[in-house]
Formats: sequence, C-alpha cells, structure tokens
Amino acid sequence: MKQPAGLMTMAEYSRHRKVNRSHITRLAQRGILVMRGKLVDVAASDAVLDDKPVDVEPPQAASPPPPFRPAGDSLGGQSGASFAQARTVEMVFRAKLRKLEYEARQGEMIKAEVVRKSMADAGRTIRDGILGLPDRLATVLAAESDAKKIHVTLKTELSRELEALANAIDAI
Repeated sequence: MKQPAGLMTMAEYSRHRKVNRSHITRLAQRGILVMRGKLVDVAASDAVLDDKPVDVEPPQAASPPPPFRPAGDSLGGQSGASFAQARTVEMVFRAKLRKLEYEARQGEMIKAEVVRKSMADAGRTIRDGILGLPDRLATVLAAESDAKKIHVTLKTELSRELEALANAIDAI
C-alpha cells in the first residue's frame, strides 16, 4: 500500500533522522512527534524537533475529517486545527521562549526599555554639555584675540563633549 506524501513509518523516519528506532518510538510515546494514525508527519515532526515552524496541513486522504467545531471555538475561529498541530505550535513557541530566556541570561539580549532610558540619558547629557559651552567659553574666547587659539579651545571642548557621549553609549 502506498503511503500519502509527507508521511513515513517510524522505521523510515528513524532512518530519515539518522537515529535508532527506539528513540523515535520514545518521542512518539511522549507525544513529541506529530502522528497521523501510525505514520509520522515528517514536516510537522521535523519542525518540532528542529525548532522550525512550518504550516502543516493534514493530508486529506490519510486521516478522517477533522471533528466538527462551532465557528466560535476555542482556537479563535480556526476550525479544523488538529490537536497535533496545536501541540506542534505550542512546542515551537516554548522552544523559542526557552531560547530567548537563555540568551537573556547569557547577556546577549538587553531589554529595550533599558536601552531607551540609557540613550535618553546620554542624549540629555550631550545636549546639556553642548548648550553649556557658550557659558563656559564666553569669557575665555572674548579675552583671546588669536584665531588659532580660539579654534583649538573650541575643538578641545567639543571633542570633550563628544567623548563623553561615546563613553555613555559604551556603558550601555
């Protein structure tokens, strides 16, 4: 008997995944594999095991029609979604959530609100520093008649303010 496309026996699926048959059997018993009767739905099961979400449609000829659900069912009006599909979606979601939590703990991710606050603080600091330049330099520059010294003084103060901004950004 020919199998529907996208479905394999557990033995075929174990060869496909390059693992032994008992491992596939344990995954099926724990409900990790997406099964269509006694056959493994390859795309959906690979998505669960590889953490790659895919849209999986149940094969039309191999499985009975989905149970009747009223239009306002608990899946938000998506009648016909199977338990295996819902479980696949949930497992992929949980895997992604665990990955995000892991990356956050490793320091690879920082909260957007912390970045916004730090950048706002750095922006206020640079704004205040630049707006304070005329008050700090007015008397010094008014007393100076050499254009080269005025240029060096202005450049030094502006460089100091920009260096403060760079240090504030590096601290984030």
